[in-house]
Amino acid sequence: MTPDAIAAGGVSNPQADALRAEISSDQRRIHRAWLVVLLIVLLLVSIYSGGLFLYAVVVVGAVYLLAIVATILIQQDLLIWRHLSAEEVELGARVKARVVLQNRKSLPALWLFWQDRVDSGLDPEGERGGFRTLEPEAKDHLSYTLHTLRRGLFRIGPLVVEASDPLGLIRRYRVDDRASFLTVLPRAVPLGQGWPLGHKPIHQVPRRRSLFEDPTRFSGIRDYRPGDSLRRVHWRATARTGDLQVKVFEPSVLDGALLAVDMYRGHYRRKLKASDAGLGDSLDAGIDPTEELVITTAASIGKYVLDGGQAVGLLANGADAAERFPADWQGGSFRRLADALENAASGRRLVGARPMELESAKGPRQWHRLRLALARLTPGDGVGLGELLSMELPRLPRSLVLMVITPQLDRPLASALAALKRSGFELGVIWVRYRGQGDETERGAPLPVPLPQNVPLYRIHQASDLETLANQRL
Repeated sequence: MTPDAIAAGGVSNPQADALRAEISSDQRRIHRAWLVVLLIVLLLVSIYSGGLFLYAVVVVGAVYLLAIVATILIQQDLLIWRHLSAEEVELGARVKARVVLQNRKSLPALWLFWQDRVDSGLDPEGERGGFRTLEPEAKDHLSYTLHTLRRGLFRIGPLVVEASDPLGLIRRYRVDDRASFLTVLPRAVPLGQGWPLGHKPIHQVPRRRSLFEDPTRFSGIRDYRPGDSLRRVHWRATARTGDLQVKVFEPSVLDGALLAVDMYRGHYRRKLKASDAGLGDSLDAGIDPTEELVITTAASIGKYVLDGGQAVGLLANGADAAERFPADWQGGSFRRLADALENAASGRRLVGARPMELESAKGPRQWHRLRLALARLTPGDGVGLGELLSMELPRLPRSLVLMVITPQLDRPLASALAALKRSGFELGVIWVRYRGQGDETERGAPLPVPLPQNVPLYRIHQASDLETLANQRL
């Protein structure tokens, strides 16, 4: 498949490829013809001018060549590095950045203009570039402060360096291959403020007194694992498959929550001020408040469950923000500033073809992993949450309450919830519907689709609504 066919997203056509090759050959033939005509004209003009014109052309060409060599030499042996005061920070924190440029050759680096690139979502304060002339073996540096405006994964750099010859005839732009990354962690609203510690958390659903598996609640079979008791071997399934199979029973008490976060791109459209969603006044105006409220909801519930000594897992149909950065970044040197800036900002479109998963676990380490995953979670063009839950149903842990966090209730999701309920899963749905200042959206608005019976629904319109979840149970 040719690059044009790949870029167009279609299948390679032999006739089209042959036509493109013929057009390219004709263009090269035309360019060669014009070059011959130009040389003939220059030769005739130089003959009629007594050779002075040819002499001037040679001098200009030599000066132009020296200018090219000078710009190449200026950019050689330039060492660039960057240091950030932190790589993971809370939302609203400030990060100090320091960039150093060193000339490691014995010749001076004249007329250097350099500027560091910062992703949108970070507000830089201070100089990110300047015009310098570096002496041999000399260093120069600049420092600036990054104000975090929203959660996410951000790239700082690469540095673009412009070099020019003494006459200013030629300019070359170098893009350094080193970039730094900063993770801004999502906000978590404390749940259950002022409630006694004896209240039951929303994720705990007691079924019996025993904390162990209930042998009367058979749920399926799986492959034998070292340490399994022989009493649990399913002999009929073993004889049928030829491999040892053991019985799996439902637990008597659910031991945490699996957060199923809906990050389908089609559910996030509005771009309003995040301060209107109650997520903080320092956030920029280009953020989607619904998206951030969904992430804040997931982080808040995850921390509340983990603080109760129980496990939390994550399943989302979004994309990882790190996927938009090329893994084989090499920098480069360019003749035009537009090419350098385009290469510096190059990235890939997030499609979210693979779900983001985080295995369930307990403790502070799991809280850190959960926050990192939520910080990097962005909307993708993958499957809907209902389709994802249907595909993942055989793999979903039955020892956890499935907490679905979504901004939109549709029929595929309702069908998936009904199938999960019939399979014996404990469910809860958190419906995030943004309601900003002056919005007349009613809290008791009817559901767009009916949910299965005995599936509780929690409505979240603002971050302040999360505080009331701690006194509710499934």
